[in-house]
Amino acid sequence: MYILTASYSQSPAAVEPHIASHGAWVKRYLEAGVFLAAGPKRSGLGGVILAQVPSREALRQILAEDSYVTADVVNYTIDEVDFKVTLPELDTLKGR
Repeated sequence: MYILTASYSQSPAAVEPHIASHGAWVKRYLEAGVFLAAGPKRSGLGGVILAQVPSREALRQILAEDSYVTADVVNYTIDEVDFKVTLPELDTLKGR
């Protein structure tokens, strides 16, 4: 399981033209079950994605498709986590 933290590396005005295509990218991977949750930071200067992929390399390939990455307007921090305890309805988040 990975927690992706996106931080804008450019002004919000530079990011704005890429919001729709970034949103479509997020939606595609949510529908595929790769992204489990996604949303903006309250600051409005980035966001967070919870992703379940088999490897860091697979994740890097997915990130390379993000319009924010191709436009060089965001930096992603990637943290790998193994959840050991969850609420029962979130058991699918537990590490294997």
